[in-house]
Amino acid sequence: MYFIHPEILWGLLALLIPLIIHLFNFRRYRKLPFSNIEFLKNITRQTRKQNKLKHLVVLLLRMGAVALIVLAFANPRLNSRVKNINSKVKAVYIDNSFSMMAEGERGMLFENARRMARNLADYSGRDQRYLLQTNDYSSGKQLLSREKMMKEIDQLKITPSTRLLSSVNRRQRKLLNKFNGVESYWFSDFQQNSSDFQQFAIDSINNYYFFPLEQVQNKNIYIDSCYFTKPLVLPGKQAEMKVVLVNTSAATYEKVLLTLVVDGVQRAVAGVDLPAFKTIEVSLSFTTRNSGWQAGKLTIEDYPVTFDDNLYFTFQMNSRIKVLDIYSGNSNRYMAAFYKSDSIFAYDATSYLQLNPAVFSDYSLIILDELPEVTSGLADALKKFVNQGGNLLFIPSREEDMAAVNNFFSSWKVGTFLNPDTTATRVKGVKVSDELFKEGLSRVPENAALPEVSFHYKIQHGATSGTVSLLTLLNGDEFLIRKKSGDGSLYIITAPVDKQVTDFAFNPLFASVMYGLSITTNKRSPLFYFIGNDEKVILPLNISSEGDNMVTIKQQHSDYRFIPGQLQQAGKTILQLYDGIVNDGVYQVIENDSVAALLAFNYNRNESDIHFYNSKMLDSVLQNSPLKNYTILNEKMNNVREVINQQQKGTQFWKLFIIFATLLLLTEVLILRWWK
Repeated sequence: MYFIHPEILWGLLALLIPLIIHLFNFRRYRKLPFSNIEFLKNITRQTRKQNKLKHLVVLLLRMGAVALIVLAFANPRLNSRVKNINSKVKAVYIDNSFSMMAEGERGMLFENARRMARNLADYSGRDQRYLLQTNDYSSGKQLLSREKMMKEIDQLKITPSTRLLSSVNRRQRKLLNKFNGVESYWFSDFQQNSSDFQQFAIDSINNYYFFPLEQVQNKNIYIDSCYFTKPLVLPGKQAEMKVVLVNTSAATYEKVLLTLVVDGVQRAVAGVDLPAFKTIEVSLSFTTRNSGWQAGKLTIEDYPVTFDDNLYFTFQMNSRIKVLDIYSGNSNRYMAAFYKSDSIFAYDATSYLQLNPAVFSDYSLIILDELPEVTSGLADALKKFVNQGGNLLFIPSREEDMAAVNNFFSSWKVGTFLNPDTTATRVKGVKVSDELFKEGLSRVPENAALPEVSFHYKIQHGATSGTVSLLTLLNGDEFLIRKKSGDGSLYIITAPVDKQVTDFAFNPLFASVMYGLSITTNKRSPLFYFIGNDEKVILPLNISSEGDNMVTIKQQHSDYRFIPGQLQQAGKTILQLYDGIVNDGVYQVIENDSVAALLAFNYNRNESDIHFYNSKMLDSVLQNSPLKNYTILNEKMNNVREVINQQQKGTQFWKLFIIFATLLLLTEVLILRWWK
């Protein structure tokens, strides 16, 4: 507490006046003769005792009244957490993120925020200027008059954009750094994952006013993500999709309807039970015979937060898995026999003397089948192919040039080929748990007849080679290894696939290995992106645009389109979106008037979190923040401006002091009148 006029406190010396009057009673008593005073003595004693108590009470009442009157004139105030500043500019932040769609006691939180912001502007002077900020950084770049401020508030809409409050604060301080002392008003639900007050800059100059808008009920379920359990989705083959659902509330949901739509046709439906505060995975299976790019949509029903009830995704369904066998003399008949036995494979074989590296990106698996050498140009093209998600299988010849092959392996850091071992042995260990065998091999019987080998190369690995042994021989040597590189993998068989060396091609294990090599590629684009997070999209496509034929992105079933930034890098197309994606849905990548790819964008799931700071929690957090001058106000206040004025001036007590002084004087009058 402090006093506006502390000099008046010298008036407390006036308390000595009633004290002196009561201590020095100058009234003299007269003696009157009386015949019999025996009974009067008791009355006199009793009267004197009562008079002393009465005089003491009156003394205290008079001194209390004088003290209260003096304090009232000194104008006492209660300290506020904000200081009194004459701010020419007021900064206003209105949270227009999706979480503000929730219902509060006075309706939608976003509408409450707009109402209070209008109320603030309405009670300000005509020369006042405002900086209005939201989660859309396209606005809030210039100061507004009161009339323009009211108009801008009326035009605000909910946006999918989310911002950390520290980011808003930095931008606000940067725009208003030339003003010495600014009042900053924050209307938000103060979601915990975005309210990073500890990251605010130290500020002892500006005043901050926080208005926490509280929801009536904090409950929400949403679709977090989805993925395919198998790396490749083929026409006519059953695909299994895992859908991740999240319940962020204390309520348990039963029989939530989850639907899957692919290319406009409902493919699967499930009733899901969601326990409180749990994340679950739901399996959905579907089959489609269409090839090419597919657009899908997952949907649940939930209220009141609905923006996260849909999840859009896209994927490319290849009609066939393409395999390229590069040979030196004759093509490998065992490879041809296997891959031509199933219609899902498209098998091509070509001599290494007639290669066209430009077509490598069309294949999922490339086999280097006993080549006498790998030129530097071919090695670079193969490295690029693997880094982009393809699989490469290296099969040595019986008369391998050790220097040449080790030179090829040096760029992969896979190790060194040593002289061959001609001791007869067989395969003993199979790493069944590896992704290579996920589709074709579940277990190996204890007495299974595994491939026999009479010739193989030893490999010496470095400490950081990062290789994985998938098939091992009885003597501990490796028969099949893998080295990951970029998004793909290099596989090495240490023996020629020749019946004179090994019966591997005639063993059931051969089919499992070759099938796994062809389907475990990682050349698929992400199923979906999130608006705001993923401003850069990398497509495993070589999209070229020349002259006026620019790549454009168009929203499916809409006229909205824009031209993104484009860059070709390592055989991939990088698209820079520059905030071009605003609404969720499926978007087409159009090149030369044809659809080259489909992209799915969803609203950011950060807004799905229902953990917020209420007034008490917010105060606790702000006490440990770098902000020095702040106060927390209640959204139920009718006149925001008057309340803020009161906060700036501090709580006044002079009226209360006058009332108590009056009560003390009235009590004195009653005592003097009725206390006999």
